[in-house]
Amino acid sequence: MTRIPFHPVLLVMLPVISMFAANPGLRHPQELPDALRAVVIVSALLLLAISAAYRDVRKAALWLSIVLVVFMVFDPAYALLENISIGGWHPARRRYVLPLMYAGIAALAIWIYRWKTSPARLTGFANMAALGALLPPVVILGLAPAPSIAPPDRAPAPIIAGAVSAKPDIYYLVFDRYGDSETARAYGLENDLDDYLTARGFYVAPASRSNYLKTVFSLASSLNADYLDDVIRGRERTTNWSPVYAHLWRHRVGAFLRAQGYSYTHLGSWYYPTRENPQATRNVNYYTRVPRPVALLLDSVLLSPVKQAFGQPWLDYRLQDWHRVRQQIDDVLRLAPVRGPKFVFLHVLVPHPPYVFDHDGGFVSREDEMRRTFAENYRNQVRAANGMIRRLVDGILRDSATPPVIIVQGDEGPYPPGTMRDDFDWRRATATQLRVRSAILNAYYLPGANAGALYPTISPVNSFRVVFNTYFGTNLPLLRDRTNRHVSDFQPFDFDDITTEVTEVAHSRAAPLPASPATRAATAH
Repeated sequence: MTRIPFHPVLLVMLPVISMFAANPGLRHPQELPDALRAVVIVSALLLLAISAAYRDVRKAALWLSIVLVVFMVFDPAYALLENISIGGWHPARRRYVLPLMYAGIAALAIWIYRWKTSPARLTGFANMAALGALLPPVVILGLAPAPSIAPPDRAPAPIIAGAVSAKPDIYYLVFDRYGDSETARAYGLENDLDDYLTARGFYVAPASRSNYLKTVFSLASSLNADYLDDVIRGRERTTNWSPVYAHLWRHRVGAFLRAQGYSYTHLGSWYYPTRENPQATRNVNYYTRVPRPVALLLDSVLLSPVKQAFGQPWLDYRLQDWHRVRQQIDDVLRLAPVRGPKFVFLHVLVPHPPYVFDHDGGFVSREDEMRRTFAENYRNQVRAANGMIRRLVDGILRDSATPPVIIVQGDEGPYPPGTMRDDFDWRRATATQLRVRSAILNAYYLPGANAGALYPTISPVNSFRVVFNTYFGTNLPLLRDRTNRHVSDFQPFDFDDITTEVTEVAHSRAAPLPASPATRAATAH
């Protein structure tokens, strides 16, 4: 224990494992090993570099561990102090605190370097202390059900084609938390996107609702063209989301189209369940070498000068989000002239927070985001999403060799005020809150389709049933359009049908607007 200084490696793992232990089972199973691999590799490289400077690995490890502890406690401590005022003077402003912290870290490095003896006893103590700190979250994760992305117990029946009339390119463009026009109006925006889409030949379903209130449920349902009843049956009390993640990864829409000779380009988000798909011919994503949990941990006040000087966009997840979305819109447009048949899936975390897009598509700094109200941020990001949608639709229709199928859809609406916590019990939500959460944009461009194939209340579960019936002769019966509510993120598979509640709420009963941005919503789905 005293000879090998492994305490920095354990300490660097602590915030990552603690993050996952706070809600075991909720995150994608691959996130934890990816995040741990990243932080361990970086800490090992830092330890090697500092050891070369010290010529003593124990001294280097001690300094690094102290810095890691400072990093972990700095932001909570700073949050308590930053608003302190003495006669109008704020002594805890960053311009004062950060130079002092960096000077203290440098002084500590010099002091440890000047030690004449190697800190063998301190190494043993630090190793034991790091093990003790890491043990509780490790035990919590160890007692949780083991996550897995193995195939579900009950594999869904494959979709069988009939008489194939055409093989058009199919674009499924999902804009996360894009609500309907009434939701936009509740947040102060008269949205003209429906008129634009209608003028381009789209059918915009005026009374569409999401089938579920969470992204992974909604997409697992729409991309399997079915509800999740069989997937979650018998799991109503579990907190492990893995069965739905596995269901989404092996969705029937992708399998069917690949069997029909389609290429499948998957343009995912940072959100792990959609970051990539094993069925895809090609996965397109950016900044995946810095796992999202690590990027969130690096979003620290203490590191802000370092990120500003050296780390953008690799260490700034907000700037990553802005660049990723813009690049992937360009990627979709580059695919349009390519001869098909092709299936293109795009998951854009806009108008989902963080609110990094201004109304004109420009980047919004964290300071500007926090100065604005939630309503203003949401409005601006909806306007930015509208610009992306217009650009996509115009480009795809202009450059496609044959008329394509285009579905532009929200997977869920925005979180209403007071509902953003992981432990929020959706059974206590008001009818208005449920309507805002479930009301979505849902627009279809189906060239040559029967005029009666689409209808005002069509929901995402029926989207590909209509597409496959129209072009592939599948004769799939349309399901009853229903909206399902889960209890909370800690009881995710206990559903009840709230279709009547969300359809009977008068449109004039708009949700009240929150006064400030909700930071929890930046990572929740």
